[in-house]
Amino acid sequence: MGKGVVIMLIVFISVGILHFISIRMMKVSDNKKQKTRKVFWYFYGVIFTLSAIVNLIEKEELNFIFFIQMIVGILFIILNFLGKIETKPS
Repeated sequence: MGKGVVIMLIVFISVGILHFISIRMMKVSDNKKQKTRKVFWYFYGVIFTLSAIVNLIEKEELNFIFFIQMIVGILFIILNFLGKIETKPS
């Protein structure tokens, strides 16, 4: 029961922090938002790729799912570099 309460508090605090950041981002200029999105997609691609690599090393067996995850992470990085992952302001 104690572990569940700790996990619940960590989740609530994490969601609160994300909510605070998203509210603050609404007040930021479009230029800064675009740069932040670009950094986010690079970070997301790197984390996705590293997660797949760690899982491949940790499991010590070839699993097709981890290869797909690694390819998708690298794809996020490449598409972001080429400018294909951009949202147009409306």
